[in-house]
Amino acid sequence: SFITYKLKVNWSVADKQSSELFGIPNKTKVVKLERIRGLKSGPIVYFISYFHPRIGLTSEEDFTKPLYEMLEMEHHTVPAVSKEGISAILADHELSTKLNIKEGDAVLFRKRIVCDPGDRPIEYNLGYYRADSFTYTIEIERG
Repeated sequence: SFITYKLKVNWSVADKQSSELFGIPNKTKVVKLERIRGLKSGPIVYFISYFHPRIGLTSEEDFTKPLYEMLEMEHHTVPAVSKEGISAILADHELSTKLNIKEGDAVLFRKRIVCDPGDRPIEYNLGYYRADSFTYTIEIERG
């Protein structure tokens, strides 16, 4: 099972994309969560999450707990829908250091918008996966 190598939580100025997505003024401060996760053999994924201010996160929460369970139990926020976009990118210096790969190695980049049952965005998540250790499987049911 996955282990967390690094976890950092702080208040950060929302970037242009999160501001637009959340419908909040530019330069609003939001809780930003960064995690490097992987297996015993090494890191596999680097996550960055930005959370909508309406959730009421303080940044003092225990982010070592399962994230969505904590949001539901402590903040009455239910993640219901996930909208994702996946692309291939090459690792820059920062990513190569975080994921223990060479600069220029292939990385699977996933943008995820998580919404509550009312389809309001609650989390904007960026995931950078080592392409040599991760397969993304999608099942599509024909309606």
